[in-house]
Amino acid sequence: VNVICDRIAQGQSELALVAGAEFLGSLMKRLKGGLGFDGWGDDLTEAPGRIGDPRPGVTPQEAAHGLGYPVNTYPLFENALRARDQRSLEDHQVRLGELFSPFSKVAAANPNAWFPVERSPAELVTVTDRNRMISYPYPKYLNAIMEVDQSAAVLICSVRKARELGVPEDRWVFLHGCADAADLWYPMDRQDFHSSPAIRLTGERAFEMAGIGLADIDIIDLYSCFPSAVQVAAEEFGLALDDPRGLTVTGGLPYFGGPGNNYALHSIAEMMARLRARPGAYGLCTANGWFLTKQSVGIYSTKPVDGDWIREAPSVIQDRIDALPHPEIIDRPTGPAVIETYTVVHAREGARMGIVIGRDAAGRRFVAHTPDDAATLLDLEAREGVGRTGVVGPHPDGVRNLFVPD
Repeated sequence: VNVICDRIAQGQSELALVAGAEFLGSLMKRLKGGLGFDGWGDDLTEAPGRIGDPRPGVTPQEAAHGLGYPVNTYPLFENALRARDQRSLEDHQVRLGELFSPFSKVAAANPNAWFPVERSPAELVTVTDRNRMISYPYPKYLNAIMEVDQSAAVLICSVRKARELGVPEDRWVFLHGCADAADLWYPMDRQDFHSSPAIRLTGERAFEMAGIGLADIDIIDLYSCFPSAVQVAAEEFGLALDDPRGLTVTGGLPYFGGPGNNYALHSIAEMMARLRARPGAYGLCTANGWFLTKQSVGIYSTKPVDGDWIREAPSVIQDRIDALPHPEIIDRPTGPAVIETYTVVHAREGARMGIVIGRDAAGRRFVAHTPDDAATLLDLEAREGVGRTGVVGPHPDGVRNLFVPD
């Protein structure tokens, strides 16, 4: 949306349709039913143009250790947040339930939500047969669910084109401020696992462009694939997690639904409806891609924009982020080490593997798995794992690293 608005402002276009759809719900049902996809292909004569960075979200080393799956990687941010704030395991789970229960309440009132069920804080974090642990500390109800059939679209045009087409002015919504950037691309390169310079800097730029502050925002939607994404974004914006304005207009990805490539368009479409119902109000939408990697911010209102609309080149912020210092990475660590963050990945039958981001004696960062015995895995869920020491070395498979806690 930010890119298309920029093209229109520069006179490269006057009218554009931005649309997206996911049908993973139907796809998975067909796969489970043994049905094929004959006749479902696209008859494209040429590949469509691509907007955005085409790089994969993880390195081969990260992928070998399971970091290519959001359900494995976002818990790494969560456990880092908890350890930084020195909360107990039990207190932090309560906090997660209290954070996402209001999201489920919004979804319950949203006729477009995939899971329109309000759930209590305790229900969200209590592990049951229906709410099994996915990757510690997230039970199923705290995870974005991608198996949905959902679509959304937004028409974007110049004022001149809107008038030419006879669009009533009470339907007009303007993008007042925006910015786009990515944190250091691969998770292992991040400065830490509890902050996002990209969210902070894109937020600052969007508010500067709009000429308003956070206190002027009336309606908010933070990208909400997992609780850690909401917590990091709220902190970078200076938002309280219990802000009375609320943090979602849809109900969030775990409850409204998590169309993997298109959620932000749903939040923007819903924001348009909210703003038309409150002329003059301001709305804030954020978008996130990969693993707290790509960040976009948009500030909207029915108020016309004063003066020229100028989007700053994303490279201005990106150059600042890319110049930030970050830890040295070691692919094949050996010797004493300490856990920086971690998670325990579960299958339906129980804990399956531990993933550790650690530092060796020289301060270099590595990724490793833990032994997969039940005692090791359950201990990482019973006691704080961040800061625990151990020994790292090659895994018997010759591909991965193995961290054995003391």
